Amino acid sequence: MAVVCQTGIKGYIIVSSRSRIITIIIVLALTVYAGISLYNFWVQHLEVLESLEETRREVAELQQKIADLEYMLENIDDPDVMRRIAEEILGLVSPDELLITDGSGG
Repeated sequence: MAVVCQTGIKGYIIVSSRSRIITIIIVLALTVYAGISLYNFWVQHLEVLESLEETRREVAELQQKIADLEYMLENIDDPDVMRRIAEEILGLVSPDELLITDGSGG
């Protein structure tokens, strides 16, 4: 069976129903491919956003550590800062304190 369709000034083209089916299949295949590609792009986009948020959290933590260290450096003569450095960084304790560790060495 043949279908006649008008293409404008150039006249008429006879299109078989088999050609229409092949065209529809090709269009559907391209649509599915585009949908899958878009989905994959979206998943990658979400992964990048998660990675970006994690990196921002890490940067914020490091900025806080830098601020703490700068404060300690600026106030190195302060007895409270000295004690904090001794305890937190050097792992020292007062003579009247007992240090208990978990045995991991860290």
